[in-house]
Amino acid sequence: MANSISPPPAPKSLSEVLELEQLDTNLFRSRVNQINVNRTLFGGQILGQGLKAATQTVAPDRVCHSLHGYFLLGGASDIPVIYDVELTRDGGSFSTRRVVARQRSRPIFHMELSFHRAEEGLRHEVSVSGDVPDPEDLMDVRQLLEKFGDRLPEGATALASQEAIIELRPVNPEMFMLRKQPLQRAQYWIRSASPLPDDPLTHRAGLAYLSDYFLVSTALLKHPAATSSTKVMMASLDHAMWFHSPPRADEWILIEAVSPFAGGARGLTRAEMFDRNRKLVASVAQEGLLRLLDKPAG
Repeated sequence: MANSISPPPAPKSLSEVLELEQLDTNLFRSRVNQINVNRTLFGGQILGQGLKAATQTVAPDRVCHSLHGYFLLGGASDIPVIYDVELTRDGGSFSTRRVVARQRSRPIFHMELSFHRAEEGLRHEVSVSGDVPDPEDLMDVRQLLEKFGDRLPEGATALASQEAIIELRPVNPEMFMLRKQPLQRAQYWIRSASPLPDDPLTHRAGLAYLSDYFLVSTALLKHPAATSSTKVMMASLDHAMWFHSPPRADEWILIEAVSPFAGGARGLTRAEMFDRNRKLVASVAQEGLLRLLDKPAG
C-alpha cells in the first residue's frame, strides 16, 4: 500500500524545526524535516525536537541540565519522526526521561535526559581561550564563498543553503575552511538566523540543535593532508550535552571545540558554548565516525 503521509516540508527557520505535534500524552511528531548534506536528517533536528518533547512531560519548575543520546540509524527525510517519551523517574529534585525517535517503527535515535529544579550552590566556569573577535568583525559563510570560491570544501558550500536557518562565522576562516595546516582548536560564532519565541524551552532546544554543527569535522582539522586527498565518511555516533546557564539561541553563541583523540575510524570532540558576553552556557561531547574512503578515480 502506498504511503499516504506527505513528506514533511523543509524548514525555513529554526523555529519551524523545533515545532512538534502532540499525538498523545507522551507521543510527539515532527512537523518539518531538515535534510543533512548526505541527504539524511540533520542530527541537530533530532536533538532539539527530542529535548522539546521530553520537557513537555516534566513539571515546569524543572529544566534539562544534561542529555546523552545515540544515533542508531540515518533518519529519512521523507517521513515524520515520532518521539516516544518514557517517564522514567520523578524524584524530589530530579526527573529522568527517555526518548526514542522512530521512523517506520524502527528506532533511529534514543536519548536519556535529566531535569533538575533550581538550587543554589558553588560555582566556577572556564573562560574563552585567547582574544576572540566579535562576530561583526568576521565573515559569514556566503562572504567566504565569494572570497575563496571553489577552494572551499563541499561541506562549507552546503552550509550556504542552510543560512535561512542559521548564521555561522568562523574565527579563523582560512585555516578553518581551507585547512592548509593542522588546527588545534575550532572557534566559530553561530546563532539562529531569525528571532525565536521568548520561551526558555525553545532556546534550550535551539542550543541543542546548534551544538551539532561542525563537531564531527573538528577531528579532521588536525589532518589536513589526509582529508585534502581522501574522501571521508562522517556520521555522528553519540552526543552528550550539559546546560549551565539559560541561553538565547537567536543571539551569537561562540563554540570552542577541540578533538583530544581520533583512532579506529572514530574521532572524539569536546566543546564549550559561550554567549555573546563570553559566559559559559553549555558543554558538549560527541564521537563520530571518520572512515577514510579510497580516492575517487580521476
